[in-house]
Amino acid sequence: MAQRPDRVQRQWRLPSVVPVAIALVGCAVLVVLVATSGDDEATVPRSSSTTAPAPTSASTTEPPPEPVDLAALTVEPFPEDAPDSYRIVYDIEENAVERQERWTVRRPYESLIEGLRDDVLVSGSATSRTGLSTYVSDRDGWFPVQPELHRASFDQRPLAAMATMVALGFADMAGDAEYAGTACTVFLTGPPVSGESLGPASDSEQTETCIDGRGLVLHERWEINGRLVSERTASSVEIDPAVPAEAFDPRPRITDAPELATLLASVAVPADEETVAGLRTDVAFPADYELDGAVFRANTSDASAIGATETVRFYSDGADLVEVAEVTVSGPAELGGNGALPLTLEGFEEVKFLPGFRVSVIRARLNDTSFVEIRGTDPGLLVELLRAITLR
Repeated sequence: MAQRPDRVQRQWRLPSVVPVAIALVGCAVLVVLVATSGDDEATVPRSSSTTAPAPTSASTTEPPPEPVDLAALTVEPFPEDAPDSYRIVYDIEENAVERQERWTVRRPYESLIEGLRDDVLVSGSATSRTGLSTYVSDRDGWFPVQPELHRASFDQRPLAAMATMVALGFADMAGDAEYAGTACTVFLTGPPVSGESLGPASDSEQTETCIDGRGLVLHERWEINGRLVSERTASSVEIDPAVPAEAFDPRPRITDAPELATLLASVAVPADEETVAGLRTDVAFPADYELDGAVFRANTSDASAIGATETVRFYSDGADLVEVAEVTVSGPAELGGNGALPLTLEGFEEVKFLPGFRVSVIRARLNDTSFVEIRGTDPGLLVELLRAITLR
């Protein structure tokens, strides 16, 4: 086993004894924008009462581990020199099919993800500061899924979540490697850390992930029962590339697709003062964070059995972004099923924690049909924010 690199020590504690389960529950409506291991978030409010099916994972059939006491857990984050923007080209093999993906990201809101096969664009996702779009190959254009602010699609900052998973026993360090001319640290987990399932590596399933000091994933290989499920390998990495703003709002746009509007129907508008004033939570952020805006979203898609609305407040500090969402559903609100880590915190009836590479999530129940959800890349900060939250 390789020695851990020097790290800045940080402690965060939760007053609970937590049963750690394996399978994480997905979002209520999952819009798959690009078929990849870097799954993007759903574009509509979420309630885990209705879930999209997760990929088959060997770990999901195993019994959960013994309970873990997070009250005594110490998480020592890995140092990270996170870039404000980057471009990575991945060579990908998935289900014996090869393709390429080109990720261009300007944190925290802008990204252009292009899926290529034989140099032909076949899939894509784009976020700008004014909306999210998906590429529709049979229409050869970009469909505007939803307006307003979104976290940069597919952008991953995994080091803080990985440090948490090492502390929880979900991940192990397994040496060093080099891809695209850059050294990286190899971590072993069971399933890939996509937010759908968690678990340690086993004889039946393991994922090898190599992450460099900038927090960029340079290689990921997922195997089940010795067979390759998917693999992505960075062939080139560019830090702070020169990218015009219009690149994140690609053309041509698809404007006459009622069938897509029916499938992906959702509403997003700026949250007005009355809506924000009616929220039930206040969160005390560190002084460096600024409120960029608030968005009201409503799920109107026929694909969801349960309607949901959310009001999201976006707080940023340079490339760092934290979202605070208050979610209300038309049926019973479940906070993560058996896959999330249950916590206890004074003032809340139920709290769940879900670590992930793109974002980690803490959810706290407000009542039978609503909860507050804090999303960000640093699980330690999320815990601190939940501790500082007050109810109106």
